[in-house]
Amino acid sequence: MVAVVFAMAFANTIGLVWALIPYLGFLTLTLALGVTDVDALRIVDRLNLRGTVLLVGVLGLAALADGAGSAFLRGVLGGAAYFAGTNLVFLMVRGRGFGYGDVKLSVQLGVFTAYISWGTLGWSVFLTAMIGGVVSIAVVLAGAVTRLRGKGSGTEPPDGSFRDSMKVELPYGPSMILGSWIAIAVVGLGAFPIPT
Repeated sequence: MVAVVFAMAFANTIGLVWALIPYLGFLTLTLALGVTDVDALRIVDRLNLRGTVLLVGVLGLAALADGAGSAFLRGVLGGAAYFAGTNLVFLMVRGRGFGYGDVKLSVQLGVFTAYISWGTLGWSVFLTAMIGGVVSIAVVLAGAVTRLRGKGSGTEPPDGSFRDSMKVELPYGPSMILGSWIAIAVVGLGAFPIPT
């Protein structure tokens, strides 16, 4: 159901042009990558890398058919910029809580958001940080509530301290994907100020 809503939102943003085909492929691929990241805590390389190459190639062909060569160039530059930025984050955190699969995922997210505009890429990155932060806070609070309930009921609280609940490994790929989807969808609604 969520994929159908975003497919309609993508169609609203992109329009009925050839580029909509790779955008729907992007939606499908990133949905699969997000599900596997939640399930296995990793972005599957063979799916991510091959899918990215295929979809960026199809987007390039669609851009030629649509006469949107400059948008495609901006998309490629956006993919490179997002990749460089996530590499920097990966080096700063030394891979803790942010895996290299997330770095590789950033290429296609950057291409498909920047293809629309630089502002869409910027909002994607901002929304990713917000979603990731909210999810992290929710997990920590849920751990704290669970511990308090265990103490208040007279039973032994679950093993581990509050500090341990803060060390839970969370997949970041779904936040990146959802941030990109929302940014692309909201552009079509005109809800964000999106500079070109």
